[in-house]
Amino acid sequence: MSVQSAAADVDVDLRQLFASLARNWLRILIVALAVTGLAFALAWLATPQYKAETKLLIETRESVFTRPDGTSNDSEKPILDEQGVASQVEVISSTDILKQVAAKLNLSKLPEFDEAAKMSALSRLLVIVGLKSDPNEIAPEERVLKKMREKLNVYSVEKSRVIVIEFSSEDPR
Repeated sequence: MSVQSAAADVDVDLRQLFASLARNWLRILIVALAVTGLAFALAWLATPQYKAETKLLIETRESVFTRPDGTSNDSEKPILDEQGVASQVEVISSTDILKQVAAKLNLSKLPEFDEAAKMSALSRLLVIVGLKSDPNEIAPEERVLKKMREKLNVYSVEKSRVIVIEFSSEDPR
């Protein structure tokens, strides 16, 4: 195969290409509109997720004024180590704290946090058939805690005393 024949295979007749596009303009338009409509419908039906994030700096509360002898010796200052920060992460994400938050915000009344309250007909059918576990078998408080744990992310930033708390929800408030 010579160089000329390889170049001839690559030649494109633009007139023929545009004529083909002109002949099939209706099909192209219908496909483009269908894809656009489908993308719009999916975006419209999708549930928005809102995410909040806060950062906490864990430090000791001592100052020159709170020390018994009034000294400001930094060498005697207790340093919060990685285990101390990890302990604070566990305390923040503990069941007792989450229960207090759920009670204060009355999360058990929101369908987002109670799977049993927003069961679809398909989910009910799957429960009846036995292909899905019945959420009513779990106490409402436990269902709320389970959902909260799924939506809550608490972690410490490496080599720092900063704790990050993230929470995602369907409700922007």
